[in-house]
Amino acid sequence: MKSTALACILGTLFISPVAANTPDLCTADIDNLTLIKPSECDPTGRVGPDITVGSTVYTNDEDHFVIGSPALMSSSKESRRLKGGKGKKSNKKGGHDDSIIVYLPGTTDWPGLSSCLLQSVASNGIPTIGLTYGYLRRGDGFRNTRCASLLPDMDATVECLTEQHNDAIFGGTYGADRTYNDAEFWQSIDPRDSIAGRLGLLLAQLDEISPDGGWDAYYTAGAGSYPDSLPMPKWSMITFMGHSQGAGHSAYLAATQDVHGAVLVSGPQDECEGCPEGTKFWIDEKFKSTKITAFAHGDATESFLEPTLPIMEDNWARMGVWDKPLMVKNVDDYVHYDVCKTPIVSKIAPSATSPCGRKGHCATALDDSAPVLENTDGKNVYIFAMDIWSTIADVDKCY
Repeated sequence: MKSTALACILGTLFISPVAANTPDLCTADIDNLTLIKPSECDPTGRVGPDITVGSTVYTNDEDHFVIGSPALMSSSKESRRLKGGKGKKSNKKGGHDDSIIVYLPGTTDWPGLSSCLLQSVASNGIPTIGLTYGYLRRGDGFRNTRCASLLPDMDATVECLTEQHNDAIFGGTYGADRTYNDAEFWQSIDPRDSIAGRLGLLLAQLDEISPDGGWDAYYTAGAGSYPDSLPMPKWSMITFMGHSQGAGHSAYLAATQDVHGAVLVSGPQDECEGCPEGTKFWIDEKFKSTKITAFAHGDATESFLEPTLPIMEDNWARMGVWDKPLMVKNVDDYVHYDVCKTPIVSKIAPSATSPCGRKGHCATALDDSAPVLENTDGKNVYIFAMDIWSTIADVDKCY
């Protein structure tokens, strides 16, 4: 499907100054937003453990973002869009009108840091969730290195690249049971803090506080008592959109579960470091879901932009979702691009005030790093919110 937004973007980018790690730059402007903490979804009020990355401690009880509801979005027979956009007609066979989208932030991040992206995604009229979950405390590159430390045991290295995702998605101790330089690969993840656990508990809580909201269609109640049995998401009803580490988990879900679709932003960055050429790991398996789009910053020439773009491009090519040879489309002219046929990239400069080491990596999703224009009212207009974020999120255009 072709998308035509702006014929071009001209002029200088004017960036409003922001402080480091500034969240919620668009939160106040999001319609139909519910903020709910993970501890408020837990039957006992349990607060998950903090996560230490390097020398910094991060709370893991930041708000989930919930924008809209299935009942609200389906109230219009012709379109599920909250406002703006072209809308889509109802799909009685199941699909666009039935799915929700769940955003998975990257290492150290939480939904509030991507509030502008979430606002844009929700403009498609699809119920949109930003999930706070127990991300693995090692970044993608650090986890690749730890998996490589298992060489020359190829099977163990390949297993490690798989199990990192299983730990984050379902909970587990694979990373905690293994050490590198006398430190665990990554921390253990309690199933209640995993992606599946946190999402299941959130959906159940939403169903409890809003019985007419339609959330009951998206999870299966636990078969036993808490905490041994948790509500589980219905994968086929959910599109997963992830940034960085979250993109890796989203891709893995598309490979291994019959999810509705996947949106990969600045990822996946999995790499079998030191492995012989031709070594296969989970990225090479036949994907169960092929409604997949991908977006990244397109400049790998500087370490502060997106040096891991070659790894992403290699993974995109190996996924077998897009035609071969893989073509990656730069969309900076914003004319006639098709996110279903190829991953897309942009070389638009990140915000000058981005606190990230890899500013290009953060610019694709984070409020304080994404490029902006200033309008005549002195307000920031997020360039990727004009078209890219909402377009890549609408996987139902891809068949």
